[in-house]
Amino acid sequence: MKEILKVFGYTLQTAFFSTLVAAIIGIVAAYYTSHKKFAGRKLLLSLSAVPLCVPPLIVALGYVSFFGMNGIVNSLFHSSFTFLYSTAGLIIAQGFYNFPLVTGIVNDAWEQLPKENENAARLLGAGEKRVFFTITLRQLSGAIGAACIPVFLFCFFSFMIVLLFSPVGKSTLEVEIYHSIRTTLQVGPAVKLAVLETVTAVLFVILYGWVSKKSQIYGSDILFTGRKKTGIKKGPELFVFIILAAFILVFFMGPAFSIVISSFTKKQGGAKVFSFSNMQSLFASKKFIQAFINSIYVGLITGALCCVVAFLYAVLVRIFKKQGKLIFSIIPFIPMAISSVVLSWIASLIFHESSVALLIFVQLLLYWPIAYRQIQNGINQILPETENAARILSKNKFDMLLRLYLPSCKRVLISAFFYCFAVSIGDASLPLVLSIKNFSTLALYTYNLARNYKFNTACACGLILTLICILTNRFRKSR
Repeated sequence: MKEILKVFGYTLQTAFFSTLVAAIIGIVAAYYTSHKKFAGRKLLLSLSAVPLCVPPLIVALGYVSFFGMNGIVNSLFHSSFTFLYSTAGLIIAQGFYNFPLVTGIVNDAWEQLPKENENAARLLGAGEKRVFFTITLRQLSGAIGAACIPVFLFCFFSFMIVLLFSPVGKSTLEVEIYHSIRTTLQVGPAVKLAVLETVTAVLFVILYGWVSKKSQIYGSDILFTGRKKTGIKKGPELFVFIILAAFILVFFMGPAFSIVISSFTKKQGGAKVFSFSNMQSLFASKKFIQAFINSIYVGLITGALCCVVAFLYAVLVRIFKKQGKLIFSIIPFIPMAISSVVLSWIASLIFHESSVALLIFVQLLLYWPIAYRQIQNGINQILPETENAARILSKNKFDMLLRLYLPSCKRVLISAFFYCFAVSIGDASLPLVLSIKNFSTLALYTYNLARNYKFNTACACGLILTLICILTNRFRKSR
């Protein structure tokens, strides 16, 4: 029991401090994106999809190739220092990986805050610090909570980054569960760890549901007035911006670009030289080609099924007017409380043998809420008058579904499909835990390359995977 509590405490510690890093960087960045005009503002906001679309494995590879013992930083300075493979390295990697999500959510809320209360406080003699802490921060509390709680859960359930970066003698609940069911084959400890992890996550999911509901109610009562953006002033404002930009360049953009660099370099005569050999070796490998094909068709099926389930659930909730009921509001949040490792383990115990169909089924259970949140927004835009008219003119509810709800949600359905597709092909945890015989995906293939210390080839494979995710996200936004 003492060992379990030790692992639990370390999991909470790394998740809390990772979330703190993401929140500090994300909120400061949101201030500049919502108030200031500067080069790179749109790029910074576009990064908000990174934590959802770019696999954590790619982030881990980027940090290894940039900050690792043989990484770019050490090569430039002819040193052999690295902060990776430590608690600090784990927190930094997770914090900077997730900060764009905080920035995106807080920026949207900050841009819509009414200025009247702030202006009234200034007229009464309140300074900028007091205005921020007594008015602005209070108004943003719902959005900050709605951003930080999912980030905490992402870090709490973190698997790939912890698997690669955790220091010797330290581990998290997710990794310990994996080792218990796959390495030591100790079911008893795994059950205890899984129950403790799930109960803790459920508490945070309930909190997230309450905070999200509070944020939505608050957001519907305010009047959007818009904020005029100004240039960055000299002095403290410019200094903080420079520090922020430096942190983002070093700890976010640096690892991202290092993947590209490592993909096209190889060691020759003790030096690193430009080469296409990593890409050539990949495309010459039948295993890579098969993993690529597997990722595409699993992603397509998962994306389609997620959209079907999410669409039907959203329509049923709307038709039977259950949107205000607590139980129907909680159901889409339930998958957030179950880790991929635990769910895949339970599924393998129930069905006894892992298969591609089981992988798709587990991904469906985990990812359909991603599609639901987008589809629900599309359905909520249908006016009650339009719905009443369709109800009168339609033969039955199924006819109404085909003639009203489906055409109205066409754009969000396409967007949700590509979102779920990107998340599916980027997932390495489920294929790793399920261990399907003679089956691999791009994400799992990349992990196996990295585990076998073929980092340059792994970066090349990771680059291909990242490009697919980025192109999918770009196409999703263009629809």
